Amino acid sequence: MKKIVYILMLSLFSHLFALDEVSSIDESQKKVIDRVVEVLGLPNTTSSKEIVYDKLSTFFTEGWSAHWTTNDTGVDSKITKSTTQICDVTIYNNNRVVNTTFVYFAKEKQLFITLKQYIEAESSTVMDLYKKTKADTKYEVQNETDNYAYFQEKGYMSYNTYHIKAPVGMVIYESSYFINIK
Repeated sequence: MKKIVYILMLSLFSHLFALDEVSSIDESQKKVIDRVVEVLGLPNTTSSKEIVYDKLSTFFTEGWSAHWTTNDTGVDSKITKSTTQICDVTIYNNNRVVNTTFVYFAKEKQLFITLKQYIEAESSTVMDLYKKTKADTKYEVQNETDNYAYFQEKGYMSYNTYHIKAPVGMVIYESSYFINIK
C-alpha cells in the first residue's frame, strides 16, 4: 500500500513541478518560440520565452503552420548585425492568418510587438461586428468609407478594421505593445 501511495504522490509532484507554461508546450511550438528568442537576441530565459509564447500561443490551433522573416533573411540585408533585431512571424491556421512583428531594441532593452489578425467572413457578419464596434464608446472612428472603416480603442495602440466587399468581408484586429526586457 505504501508503494502505491508513493507512486501516486511521485506522479502528482512531477506534474506540479513543471517549471513554467513554456516548458510543457509542444515541440513544434517550442521551435518557433526558441527561434524568435534566438534571432532577436533576447536573453535565453523563461521570461523571454513566456513573453513570445503569450503573444503567439492562441494561434497554435489545429493545422497551424508558421514562417518568419528576420534581419538576415534577405541576401542584400545590411542590418544583419544591427543592435535592433526584427522577427516577423506569420501563423496560418484554419480560422485566420496572424502576423506578429517583434522588434528588439537591445540598447534600450525594450521589445516592441505588433500583432495583426486577419479574419474572413460573410459580409453580413462583418457588418454586424462593424456596427457593434461603432456603437461602443471605447472606440473612436479613425476613417470610414463605403468599403472599410477602422477604429482605435481609446488610450491604446489597438485598432479594429472592417473591410466589406459583398459577399465577403474581413476583420483585422491590430494591437501593439512595448515590453521591458530584464
